[in-house]
Amino acid sequence: MRAQQKQVRILAAIGVVLIAAVFICAGLMVRQRGQVFENRGKATVPAEQTAPQFYPVNINTATAAQLQTVPGIGEKTAQHILDYRAAHGAFRSKEELLQVEGIGEKTYEKIKTYLSCS
Repeated sequence: MRAQQKQVRILAAIGVVLIAAVFICAGLMVRQRGQVFENRGKATVPAEQTAPQFYPVNINTATAAQLQTVPGIGEKTAQHILDYRAAHGAFRSKEELLQVEGIGEKTYEKIKTYLSCS
């Protein structure tokens, strides 16, 4: 009986160590990939440092969540892009984004390098 309790304790300790290792590795991978963590809507890592990792985002196939990874595209603008795409079909060029509500020249200039239209 005592030997079984010792084995159970050893296995439990090994399990705790393995779980801790998984969390540590996951944390390191997230840092290496440069993902943006948000704190009350404010990015803690400048978007310019993380942008190249995930781009370009295809505006003809992207979901709202994927569009929101682009610096300068928030929830409302992403939804406007999806609504425009649903109403008018696929974008023929990135410049067509200028027809989307909430996207003007300044916004377009900021986001165009992060997007594709293929």
